[in-house]
Amino acid sequence: MSQPELSGVVLAAAAGVYVVLVVLWRVRDRADRAGAARLDGVAIDPYHAVATAGQPGHADRAAAAELLLAGLVQVDEEGKLSITDGGREPAGETPLHPVPAALLTTLRRHAEPVALHLLHSDGAHGRLRDAFLRAEDAKFPRWSARSKDALHTSAVLTAVLLGLWFAVQLVFLRDFTASGAGGVVIAVFLCFLLWVMLAVLLGGAALWWWPGRHDHFRDHCKHLPPHPAGLALDPVRAERLSQGTSDPRWQREAEETWVDSGGAF
Repeated sequence: MSQPELSGVVLAAAAGVYVVLVVLWRVRDRADRAGAARLDGVAIDPYHAVATAGQPGHADRAAAAELLLAGLVQVDEEGKLSITDGGREPAGETPLHPVPAALLTTLRRHAEPVALHLLHSDGAHGRLRDAFLRAEDAKFPRWSARSKDALHTSAVLTAVLLGLWFAVQLVFLRDFTASGAGGVVIAVFLCFLLWVMLAVLLGGAALWWWPGRHDHFRDHCKHLPPHPAGLALDPVRAERLSQGTSDPRWQREAEETWVDSGGAF
């Protein structure tokens, strides 16, 4: 088989792979849409909905609001949370939802008041909270692995491998092996360099062109009512809690950057 014929076969094989991937994507998208159509009749845990619509840290804020309403924690003017006398002892307390229970356990480990944004780096707290969120995710298997899109990965990988094929063909159009071991090293280096360039071009095109998996479950959660604890919290404590949710250093950097740039002027 001549070189042009072999290249044609490779291109046809790559096109066939993409045809199969497109068919699989459409089948999966139809199944996702069918599953999303039944979500209105499904009971979704409010903390799971908050975390899915935004991020796990948003569930911590709702948990803090519930603990504040229960009188188990308090929030100071700086937005820092601390345990009250009613929240210090586990004995006799009202059974809590796993997410606020995880937050209460974490706050009991801290001797000093702590802001919610500092708990993002607390691995022990994250494991307690995320254990519940993963269990809830498992109830919705179509979206439980929404961050791992195998079809998207296959589409990009096909483009990268196609770039490798063309890199090898373009480099070895010239026979470097006649120059001995040095020529082989040069050929391998040029092949690798050309492959990186083609992988960036073709892989980037695949990343831009191939549609990702649409998360209908997340869209549904975004349209659900806010967590009831957050709505029931009084304005003063709600403002303090919001202050402790975001890192003030980020706010200062954003303000300084805006001022230093001249603002709107």
